Amino acid sequence: MAKINSSVLPSLAPELERDTPEECPECGSPDIVEDWKEGQNVCRSCGLVIQEKLVDLGCEWRTFTNDEPGADPNRASGPANPLLESGANTSISMEGGRGIGSSLNRAQNMHTISASDRYLLDVFAEISKLCERNSIPHKVQERCNEMFKQYYDVLTLREDGTRVRSLREEETKQIVAGVLLLSLRGENMTRTFIEISLMTGVPKRDLGRVVKLIDKRVKSTIATSARTDTSMEDGVLRCCSALGLPRKVVNAATELANKARDLNGVYGRTLVSIAAACIFIICQLGPQDERKTAKQVSDAALVAEVTIRAAYNKIYPHLKGILPNGYENSERFKDLPVPQTES
Repeated sequence: MAKINSSVLPSLAPELERDTPEECPECGSPDIVEDWKEGQNVCRSCGLVIQEKLVDLGCEWRTFTNDEPGADPNRASGPANPLLESGANTSISMEGGRGIGSSLNRAQNMHTISASDRYLLDVFAEISKLCERNSIPHKVQERCNEMFKQYYDVLTLREDGTRVRSLREEETKQIVAGVLLLSLRGENMTRTFIEISLMTGVPKRDLGRVVKLIDKRVKSTIATSARTDTSMEDGVLRCCSALGLPRKVVNAATELANKARDLNGVYGRTLVSIAAACIFIICQLGPQDERKTAKQVSDAALVAEVTIRAAYNKIYPHLKGILPNGYENSERFKDLPVPQTES
């Protein structure tokens, strides 16, 4: 067995034992504080960082008595991930990710983590990156992980606990896109198929197919209703943000959309098409600098212009009774395009 050169170890990790200086070597002040958040010893007088990369050698928890109820909170490894089959594990790594730490980590993973868990960890990492890049909340990420694991078990898990097959890279990518769309819908943060397609690179046709399959076979984790005020406001806000419109337009368009969505002929249409049509209406009734064309709204909402006009045509006959305060008597109402009657 090759010997480890101990001379390289001190450069890979901070020292565990140290002596805190009694005074600052720069200004001679004895007022030295320990900043554990940053891992530094700092002179309060001149701001000199005297020591850095300090390690807190204390316990994660303090135990005051043996008579306290509950289990001992002290532990030696990371918390168990309930979605993995191998249980808790401790990762071995060193600064820089190379050399001894990297080799030990690879060797440990080969012996303690199953192939399916290694696959799931890679997928969860990709979901995490995807959510981080698109500012998607952590609760949606957790829902994605759970839904992906459930559908992965549906596709590959036998009754005896063994796996039938592994998923192809393209198949994995499509499932990730599908669970992301459904997870956002379940948290009332509805996104269109086009938006998810642009985020993940999965064609809209493939996305629609896999969403139907997941929705059919993993129903327990999917909220069936996303028709809430929060969801409507979220759609209006994202579209108005892309158009550079002020908050008053967001509020007015949201109020109009919430009133319009249950109208005869409008009910059942997608929230994003209703939201886009209402944004178009409010823009036409507002100041000149806020006016946007149907094409501009279409590009911002990622909805076809013909879809927006179809929703607009159904909303228009009811406008006088549902317009928000400040817009019902707008002089520009007469300038709104009048829908052509069907012959």
